[in-house]
Amino acid sequence: MKCTALILFLSSIVVMAHIETPGEPQHKPVALVGGRVFTVTHGTIEGGTVVFDRGKIVAVGTNVAIPPDAVQIDCRGKHIYPALFAPHTTIGLIEIEAVRATRDVAETGQFNPNVRADVAYNPDSEVIPTVRSNGILLAAVCPDGGMISGIASIMQLDGWTREDIALRSRAALVVNFPSLATYRAPWMRRSPQEQRRDAERQIETLYDFFRQAQQYVRAAAAGLAENKRDIRFEAMRPVFDGSLPVMIRCWEYKQILRAIEFARYFGLRAILVGCSDAWRCLDEIKQSGFPVIIGRVHSLPLRDEEGYDTPYRLPAILDSAGIQFAISDAGFWQQRNLPFQAGTAISFGLSPESALRAITLSPAQIFGVSDRVGSIEVGKDATLIVSKGNVLDAQTSRIEYAFVQGRRVVLENKQSRLAEKYRTRYRQQIQR
Repeated sequence: MKCTALILFLSSIVVMAHIETPGEPQHKPVALVGGRVFTVTHGTIEGGTVVFDRGKIVAVGTNVAIPPDAVQIDCRGKHIYPALFAPHTTIGLIEIEAVRATRDVAETGQFNPNVRADVAYNPDSEVIPTVRSNGILLAAVCPDGGMISGIASIMQLDGWTREDIALRSRAALVVNFPSLATYRAPWMRRSPQEQRRDAERQIETLYDFFRQAQQYVRAAAAGLAENKRDIRFEAMRPVFDGSLPVMIRCWEYKQILRAIEFARYFGLRAILVGCSDAWRCLDEIKQSGFPVIIGRVHSLPLRDEEGYDTPYRLPAILDSAGIQFAISDAGFWQQRNLPFQAGTAISFGLSPESALRAITLSPAQIFGVSDRVGSIEVGKDATLIVSKGNVLDAQTSRIEYAFVQGRRVVLENKQSRLAEKYRTRYRQQIQR
C-alpha cells in the first residue's frame, strides 16, 4: 500500500506543468510608443518607438510611421530592451532536483556527443514562467554529465513544441574538461600525485576520443565509413568542419590553459565556460580569440586568499582586456537572477552598456544567432521586453510586456499566483 501511494505521489510530480498558454501568433502590427529604447547596437533612443509585424521588427526610432491598424502600447516612462539571453543553463531539463524522475539532464557514460538538449526539453516546466517573468526569453540549454555531455540548443522560453521553440537545435557541443586541481583534505584518500596522474589519464582519454572522431570524419569524407556508422562520431562531424562550436567547461587557471591547448590542437571553435580564473590568464585567452561565458557573479572566490570581490570584478576585467564575454548564472531556476548578476557587475566597474550587452547581444553573437536576436534592429525577431524601471536593478525592475517573435508572452507564473492568493487573504481580513 505504501509503495502504491509513493508511486502515485511521484507520478503527480512528474506530470506537473504550467498552465500558461503560449502566445498567439501576431496578426496585427504592434507599436511600442514613447519608451526608452535600448537598442544595444545603436545606443539608447529617448522617447522612441518600436514597430513589429509578423514577428519581425519593421521600424525603430523617434519619428516612425505607425500602421493605421497597429495595436499601440503606451511605453512612456518605461524601458524597452531586447530579450535577455541565458547562455548556459539546464532549464527545461530539470524540474525538481530531488526527484530523479524529473531530471533528464545527463545520459550514462562519459561520451555522449549524440545527445541533444532540445529533444529532452520540457516546454511545460513550471520553472520556465518564473524565469521568463524577469525578462529571460532565450536560453542556451546544455546537457550535463560525463566528459562530453551532448549538444546544447538555443531555446525560446515560449512555444508549444521543440520545433516552435528551438531557435537553433544544434548550437554547440558541450565538453567538461577534466579538473587539474589537487586537494589535501581528511576525506581525500588519494595523494596530490595520484590526483594529478588521474587527471592526466582523463585528459588523454578525452584526446583519444577526439582523435578517433577526427579520423572517422576524415574517413567519412573519403567515403570509407559508410559500413561502420557511429552515431557518436556522426554527431561530431560539424565540430571538425568548424560549423559547430564547442563549449568547454573549465574554471581553474591550469584547466583553462589546458582547455585552450586542447581546442587549438584540434582546431576547434571553442567557447570557454565558467572561467573563474580568467583574470589570471587574460593574455592567453585573448590570444586564443575564444569568447568566454563566465559563471555567476554572485559567487565566492575560488581561494581563501583572494579578494571577496574577485567574482564581482571579473566581467569588468574581461571587458577592459577586450575579451568577448557573456554573463551566466548556474543551474535552471537560478536564471531568474541573470539581470541582477549583470547589475552587480556594474557596481564593480563594468559599464551599463557592456553589462546589458553581456546578457543580450554577446551570447547571441557567441552562438551565431545575432542576425535574429540580441538587439533591437529592423529585420530582427521581435523578441523583446518592456520594463518599468531598469531591468538590471532588482529594486526597480518589473517586466510588464514580453514578446517572442511578436507573440505576446504571459508573464504570470505559479509564484505570482501564490503571492496574489495570500495578498487576497490579507485584503479580506482588512475588509472585515
